[in-house]
Amino acid sequence: MQATVESEQAGCATSSGSDEQDCQDDYDDDFDDIDDAELARISGLADSLDRLCVSASSGQQPQAKLLDQHQRLVDLSDRFVKPDRRTRDKADRATTDNCLDQRSLRVMFKLLQQGVLTNIEGCISAGKEANVYYAISPEYGHLAIKVYMTSVMPFKNRDKYMTGDRRLRHGVGKRSWKKVSKWAEKEFRNLLRVAQAGIPAPKPIKLKGVVLLMTLIGEEADAAPKLKDVDSDDAELWHSLYWQVVGNLRTLYQQCRLVHGDLSEYNLLYNAGQVIWIDFSQSVEHEHPQTFAFLRADCRNVNAFFSRKPVRILSDQELFEFITDPTITAENCERCLAALQDVANGREQPPDVDGAFQGVHIPRRLEEVLHYERNALLLRQGKLTQHDLLFATVSGMSHDLKGPKRTAGLLSDSGDGDANDESAVRSENNPPADDEVEHATASESGSSVTSSADEAEEDDGANRPSGQQQKRPPNETTEERKARKQALKAERREKQKSKVPKHEKKRQTKAKKK
Repeated sequence: MQATVESEQAGCATSSGSDEQDCQDDYDDDFDDIDDAELARISGLADSLDRLCVSASSGQQPQAKLLDQHQRLVDLSDRFVKPDRRTRDKADRATTDNCLDQRSLRVMFKLLQQGVLTNIEGCISAGKEANVYYAISPEYGHLAIKVYMTSVMPFKNRDKYMTGDRRLRHGVGKRSWKKVSKWAEKEFRNLLRVAQAGIPAPKPIKLKGVVLLMTLIGEEADAAPKLKDVDSDDAELWHSLYWQVVGNLRTLYQQCRLVHGDLSEYNLLYNAGQVIWIDFSQSVEHEHPQTFAFLRADCRNVNAFFSRKPVRILSDQELFEFITDPTITAENCERCLAALQDVANGREQPPDVDGAFQGVHIPRRLEEVLHYERNALLLRQGKLTQHDLLFATVSGMSHDLKGPKRTAGLLSDSGDGDANDESAVRSENNPPADDEVEHATASESGSSVTSSADEAEEDDGANRPSGQQQKRPPNETTEERKARKQALKAERREKQKSKVPKHEKKRQTKAKKK
């Protein structure tokens, strides 16, 4: 200890004069605070350390008594050790069957400990986003456990189903576990809607993290086969299955307010003459920006599969319009289905695949429709058909675009149409005159009529009794309409001759005010 003090004093002596004085003062201040007893203890500790160093340098082992005497003064804790941020390794992310990681296994073991499940058997089905396992519950009997993949995720297109979904507008997090948990919750809620609408599908039981419990479809432990694995040549069976899918597609869209998004023969099961729907994790609501794109893809997949079976099918556009038509209600749905079956049975060959229908943009609202007046004009001229205006069925407009449609188009073909449909037939029989075409074209381009024409119409309206409007004669032919228009023009020209110009009217008004 004295050697240490001397070395410190020597170090202070080598510095400058002022530094030497400061160092000495600091040294004295440090030792002024130490009493004699503490100084004696420190000196004794230093002597003991010197003896330990001497014994170690001579090759002798230090005495155990000395080590035991000063063991309490040695701090062996790791509080001064810098912690390692890497607390996980590859073994923590290891999975079994690509989905059973440590966290998922803990959830399943907890279900066993709580008595919700009594036994978990092997894997029933393995997909791109999850695996399904067979389990037994004392309360619900045979169940299916769907475990989603969190570490190894071959499903790369999940974002296009989540981006734009109103239910996920607050975000899903960046970590894979949080994102997949939201994905599982989305399917759980979709299954609840489907069960309330009465569509054949597994009934959800419980959701915990990425583990979803639902009822098992099949006979006890035997899961129902997929629709693609059904081997049958019975035409009546396939006819019944196809129209079940068609009806449930409309129910899913209109009542559940959902679009499946991944409908195919791989996500449809067959059990006891019924088509069971599964895999609703990709289902989106009507507000999703790609709702119509997903719905058209579902229609294409369904028709592509059933076209290989002995059944008459609809075209993709006919199926799409039946699903989205708002004028079809629960009262007339059966009659519309019967009308559709008559349309499909009347074809000798299956309809061709319309690639343009799959890629065309369909407006969801009338405010998204461009050139509305031009479409109405071309429709009246016969240059457009009802099937060319895809937004008319979705928005519920009549065939002539003059107002809302009050009855389904399938029923109007059979004679149950409304006044709008009758006016559409009359307009097809009586095309518009040339002056109407010019007026519609001018109004669409944004040009306004001249002031003289406006004033002539005002004078014409002033001469007409109040509350009375000019009506067209019923069953007027094209020649009669042209003659009436020409007579009206001649009458207006005569009125223009005796009409006072506007600047003269303004001058007279100012003179009266003076």
